[in-house]
Amino acid sequence: MTTALSQGLTLAWRSLIPLKNHPGQLVGLLLQPVFMIVIFVYLFGGAAGGDRAGAVAYMLPGVLVQVALMSTITTGMNLATDIGNGVFDRFRTMPIARSAPLAGRILADLLTLLITIVMSMVVGYAVGFRVTTGPLSALAGLGLVLLLAMALSWGSAWIGLVAKSVTSMQGMATAVLLPLTFGSSAFVPATDMPGWLSWWMGVNPVSHLAGALRGLLTGGPHASDVWITLGWTAALLVLFAPLALRAYNRRVR
Repeated sequence: MTTALSQGLTLAWRSLIPLKNHPGQLVGLLLQPVFMIVIFVYLFGGAAGGDRAGAVAYMLPGVLVQVALMSTITTGMNLATDIGNGVFDRFRTMPIARSAPLAGRILADLLTLLITIVMSMVVGYAVGFRVTTGPLSALAGLGLVLLLAMALSWGSAWIGLVAKSVTSMQGMATAVLLPLTFGSSAFVPATDMPGWLSWWMGVNPVSHLAGALRGLLTGGPHASDVWITLGWTAALLVLFAPLALRAYNRRVR
């Protein structure tokens, strides 16, 4: 187990090396939260009127959640690309654990996601967002986002392994994540929506993640949202991790 983890970390580092040779990818990671915050906080928040500081406090946790969850699509895309290029065929001939390349890919994408999350907080601070709880609570909130993103990354990995191409993988993952992220209370309260949409937003796991992060960063009731998010994380891991490992074993057999 320890050896497989060490090998996974080594392959994760291997997946991050191209960022040094392709700085455009790193710039994209850094600029993505800037664009998202400008669009949602300034354009949408400004169009809605009201207190700008209140819009920043409400929307920025939602933007952070959306950026994190949408970034999980890259896990499946990178896996589909690596398999198509024969990278995993070369790994198969090496004396490493069968799960190490898959775990390494997911760990690498989580590390790049951490860069995006840190940049989001920096930009949020620049536009007036302030953490009003404490450092431990804030770290717990960001850790919760990473946990659910990791669980979704296993789902993205499974889709990438069973999809026929990178394009089809991206289309399937986007079709799942867009209703979850935009049909949530990440940007607008559920009470402002029609009855059927309010119900969907109430059961949407992204709404609970956004509510938990908002409470952990700025205060307010959040305990139930935290526990519900942890439950969704466990359920997604139990479902998709075995499916991804099984699909991976079939593809590299």
